[in-house]
Amino acid sequence: MPEIRTRFAPSPTGLLHIGGVRTALFEILFAHHHGGKAILRIDDTDRTRLVPGAIQSLIEDLSWVGLHFDEGPSDEEIARADEGYQGGFGIGGAAAPYVQSQRLGRYKETAEELIRLGVAYRCDCTSERLEKEREEQTARKEMVGYSGYCRERNVAADVPHVVRFKIPADRAVVLADAVKGEVRWDQIILRDPVLLKSDNFPTYHLATVVDDHDMRISHVLRADEWLSTAPLHLLLFEALGWEAPVFAHLPPVLGTDGKKLSKRHGATFLSSFREAGYLPEAILNFMALIGWSPGEGEQQEIFSMEELTRRFTLDRVNNAGGVFSYEKLKWMNGMYIRALAAEDLEGRLRPFLAGAGLAVDGEKLRRIVPHIQQRLELLPDAIPLVQFLFQAKIERDMASMLKKGMDAAKAKEICLRAAEAMGAMETFDTPSIEAALRGMGEQLGLQAGAVFTVVRIAVTGQKVTPPLFESVYALGQKEAVERLRETAELLG
Repeated sequence: MPEIRTRFAPSPTGLLHIGGVRTALFEILFAHHHGGKAILRIDDTDRTRLVPGAIQSLIEDLSWVGLHFDEGPSDEEIARADEGYQGGFGIGGAAAPYVQSQRLGRYKETAEELIRLGVAYRCDCTSERLEKEREEQTARKEMVGYSGYCRERNVAADVPHVVRFKIPADRAVVLADAVKGEVRWDQIILRDPVLLKSDNFPTYHLATVVDDHDMRISHVLRADEWLSTAPLHLLLFEALGWEAPVFAHLPPVLGTDGKKLSKRHGATFLSSFREAGYLPEAILNFMALIGWSPGEGEQQEIFSMEELTRRFTLDRVNNAGGVFSYEKLKWMNGMYIRALAAEDLEGRLRPFLAGAGLAVDGEKLRRIVPHIQQRLELLPDAIPLVQFLFQAKIERDMASMLKKGMDAAKAKEICLRAAEAMGAMETFDTPSIEAALRGMGEQLGLQAGAVFTVVRIAVTGQKVTPPLFESVYALGQKEAVERLRETAELLG
């Protein structure tokens, strides 16, 4: 069996869309399931839409989310294509270069071969002539497109021109799609599309066919929106005498309203999910289940990359679109957070805590993490729960402290007695803190809940926090005593 080779070929025209993550994931899962290779290729031939720094952003996002390719552009190739590239993400491979703007000679050579074969021709029509054609076609209520004026004119190679493909008349094209089954076009609507532009840059159609052949791509997994280009690509493979890869057009990613996922539904770029505090493992797991099913009646929803690779096959990719539920993703993210080792979670929380302006103390964070882990769905959820640990001054919710029979004098006495008890502790740990506070409440003849509320707000500033005794322990003996005495002064 020939080696399975897939490719992901994004354009560096902006941020990586979450739908692109799903495509890249399926490319990698399918290739690795069969012991093959997944290739990263940069489609940068549309020079009008290039965004500086987009390649750097793209490969950083792919790396962060855990999508690793077997072949792709080297550091040198990326640096030539993106001046802001800082290095460190290059891959390399035998089919280099993997950046399309560095393969122009190959596309020009292929365009000339198509002209020699009689299936393509040079066209020197001006933009004014093309615009006039479109206006006349519109007036006659005809399908708008190139008239074929230059088909038989034999335009010279030394004049400015584009190269067009001759779309055969009355020719049916049939695609055996690995997801959709047989797709048939009885008539091709395209009118002699451009393959090579006047600046010698190829259009998508020529570049992708040439590269898929040269890089020995066996399977093309791509978004459903590219299905309309399949007839032209198949005709190009046929004209050049090349074997076409197997095409698998993936179902669209939909919002909960059944329409294609867009920014009206919420975040759509991978970077937005990263900034919101989603884990890369959760994103990949979630995206794998949009349009793919592990099997009839299968209830399992949490899969490692190893499990997904072992179980992924194209026959379980659905033809219908898959729904992207933000609530479901958040739930799954919470499941992944709760499964992390405490030390791992600490490391992932640090950037978010620092971004909130908190000076993180490693020991305090280590002490509190096990007691907030079950409450988190997104990493930034930790900020309001732990900020009291890393602030020199806290604002206290005194209104919540002084109610239900608790007046300022009584609250002040609780704070002073609690400060005294904690200050006298030789062993400062969670059991000792609990014992001291419960004993003090009994001595004062107060309900434990009333005492705990006063101490909680005095020490943390808030009524809702991680468990009280663990919070006091995480803060530390000296700071806990100081905050209790400070609150007593405020109540005085």
